[in-house]
Amino acid sequence: MSAPEILPGYANAVSPAAATVATRWKVRPLALDAAIVAAISLFSAFLSGSRQWAGFNSPDSEFYASLAIFGNEVTDRAIEPAYYWTRLGFIAPVRALVTILGPWNAFTLWRFLLIVLIVASLYWLVRQRSTRQLAAVVALFAALNTMLLSYVGNPYLTGTILAATLLFIALATWCAFGTPRVSWLPALLSGATAAWLLMLNPYALFLALSIWVGIRIVGTYRTPVGRWRTLRIDAVAAAAGFTVSFLIFLGFGLLLFPGKSWVGTYLDWNGRLDYSSFISDPLIWTNDIALLVPASALIISFIAAITTRGNHWAITAVVIAGANIAFTAIYFALVPGPWLEAPHYVAKLWPGSLAAIGLAAAALLGRRNLPAITLLIPLAAIPLVLWSGRWDAVLQRFQGLLIALIMCLGFLAAAVIARRTGNMSAAIAVMVALSIAAIGMQILQNGRGFIGIYGQYPFRAAYVDFSGEHIMGEKIKAEQWLIDNTSATDKVGIWTDPERMMSAVAAMQLWGNYNNVTGTATLTRDDVDHLELSKPTAIAMYAPKREQVDAFWGSIPPWARPSTPECTTVEIPGIGVKEAYVCLTHLRWVG
Repeated sequence: MSAPEILPGYANAVSPAAATVATRWKVRPLALDAAIVAAISLFSAFLSGSRQWAGFNSPDSEFYASLAIFGNEVTDRAIEPAYYWTRLGFIAPVRALVTILGPWNAFTLWRFLLIVLIVASLYWLVRQRSTRQLAAVVALFAALNTMLLSYVGNPYLTGTILAATLLFIALATWCAFGTPRVSWLPALLSGATAAWLLMLNPYALFLALSIWVGIRIVGTYRTPVGRWRTLRIDAVAAAAGFTVSFLIFLGFGLLLFPGKSWVGTYLDWNGRLDYSSFISDPLIWTNDIALLVPASALIISFIAAITTRGNHWAITAVVIAGANIAFTAIYFALVPGPWLEAPHYVAKLWPGSLAAIGLAAAALLGRRNLPAITLLIPLAAIPLVLWSGRWDAVLQRFQGLLIALIMCLGFLAAAVIARRTGNMSAAIAVMVALSIAAIGMQILQNGRGFIGIYGQYPFRAAYVDFSGEHIMGEKIKAEQWLIDNTSATDKVGIWTDPERMMSAVAAMQLWGNYNNVTGTATLTRDDVDHLELSKPTAIAMYAPKREQVDAFWGSIPPWARPSTPECTTVEIPGIGVKEAYVCLTHLRWVG
């Protein structure tokens, strides 16, 4: 019997047991990848010493925490709910978790899910080009980075944005270079992620989209056959994914905040906001040494592209790092607003920087197996990464430049060695370069000092306890007390002590210009006129001392018929008193 006759018969006669074994062998690598991602995520979240609550970037952090916990109970009582409730990319999923698990378990789970998404996205990104070992090292160092950990442990939007952006970048490479069984799936998921980013922050979407488009262009030029057909399929799939995801978020918005229009609110407030009011110095960004991190990522990517003679993965790293910086620079020129002064806008550069560095390392090593002994280098570096994560000394500019130079030289040496030598030497060189970069990034971002009107967000809070959990508990208690002592039909004005020591607590009820009745210790004549126009039915008063509350209450005009203040106390460290006051007075306007 001829071989062609035997082979089909043999294939048809394969036993179910043998087929099951074969299937297991196919599934096993994916299971191993999942186990690695889970192990790194668990270590980062619970075993590395990182903090569940890494502090607050007040007052915005409290806005979104409060809306996620209490939903429309906050916006119903606000004189002006503003646009904060439209950030449904964070509020909707966390609100769902809070409803099921309560606030503490919900925020713990959300933080862990963000860490998993960050780790999985970077791991997958590098794994597409290189080995499992290198992907694990890159993901591990990123998972211990204080820029990421400080924001995933903060209820502000940035932590979610960082995770979503890294996912978007990974999906872009899958779309450009992958061979998925369902050809349109990467674009569909990319569109869905784009809608998620829009529901978090439009600037974050545009930054991430500039990177996604750059990666897609590289992929298009690399595979010219069927280029236009592929692009048409991707465009349709991305539009479908975006539309479905966007509509789902809008649906959640209608459920969580009945009677409010997402589109109408967004258009109205986008026209109202004046970003120029945030500017303290249009050149303040030149003092931020943390920006040496994305600059170093671009240089490292160029080193990889040159030494690998235009490897398309190295070119992709250049495109990611370059688009990251280019979009930021162009946007800054067009909209000179608060974003480079505020640490959370600088943080949006980290996904692109980490992705570029990871792909540069992957391009240098390719699929060369790493000898097990070389993995001792990143393991030995972990204590130094954790130590540098607690760095609190302010660096001078020349010190920052020196650290960035060492990071780049480390990759240059690794590139030269990887090009000329075998597995062992190349692996050692790249592991050393990655370790230096992981430590250097920590020191640069933690040593940035006071920048602009926002000051220094302490990224080292990722590892250092600043009483975040205790403070959050007190803020939740204060807002719950306010809700329990008012009704959904009340409109609650806000007053805080002039030094704003209690503004972070008041922010749980959307403290800010549109809801504050005055910024002074007592009401002025103009304040009374504005109060008569807005006619709140209650005023929430927040101050370190009861005497301050009584002085303000005494300035409320008698025709507002203010009730005697009802008060509770909260313990907020760092404001000079053991117990501060949260009080309510109800107004019964005459006429």
